[in-house]
Amino acid sequence: MALVLVVDDEVNVRQLLGTAIKRAGHEVLEADSSDAALEVMQTRAADVVFTDIQMPGRDGRWLTLELRKRYPLTAVVLATSVTDLSASISLRFGVLSYLVKPFDLKAVHEALQMAVEWHDKATAAGLHDLEEGQLEKWLDSLEIL
Repeated sequence: MALVLVVDDEVNVRQLLGTAIKRAGHEVLEADSSDAALEVMQTRAADVVFTDIQMPGRDGRWLTLELRKRYPLTAVVLATSVTDLSASISLRFGVLSYLVKPFDLKAVHEALQMAVEWHDKATAAGLHDLEEGQLEKWLDSLEIL
């Protein structure tokens, strides 16, 4: 069972993702902003974070960079209403996938499974002890990225 943080300013989106993730057997935490997500992470560091990209205040890209700096073992999945992110988002630095709204529940489950596996591999590899630059090398070596 993984601990999953769902970050979205829309309560309905948080509830939808939270329900799908709970049904998959995982524990869910929620936050309505990037700042609130970091507060939650200080209390209980999640294994996986699903975050919206477009939110008031600091967006999901900012949150992703902060998570990567502070919590390198946390896998990140982005959610968006934009159908083509190829120019604006890289699937690196622990961002494993992105989900397009409205969500396809099969895609949610696939992204969740991939993220949990990534977190397990990162934990087993001891990534929290890596020096600067080594995280990127390890990410490049993974077949799932």
